[in-house]
Amino acid sequence: MSSVDHELRLVINTGRVHLGSKVAVREIRRGRARMAIISANCPAGIRETIETHGKLSEIPVINHQKDSIDLGMLCGKPFPVSVIVINDPGDSKILDLAVN
Repeated sequence: MSSVDHELRLVINTGRVHLGSKVAVREIRRGRARMAIISANCPAGIRETIETHGKLSEIPVINHQKDSIDLGMLCGKPFPVSVIVINDPGDSKILDLAVN
């Protein structure tokens, strides 16, 4: 398991995250998001929207190497997750990984 996966699990357990592309765009537009993580097989249109809004809001956007099904499993959900938005990192140091 990579350090991003480890930190993501920690965020899910101790912080506040939102799953899904529609909610992600809303949270980024409202300025509440601190970071976005996109799955490897996220549709191109959604990926471009998230990346554009991320640049405008000056938040880091990580392109994860796992597909949406694996990302959903990592979050403990029985469904695919294409985008994860982190509002509160909790005890995790995932925001430090994005800077590097």
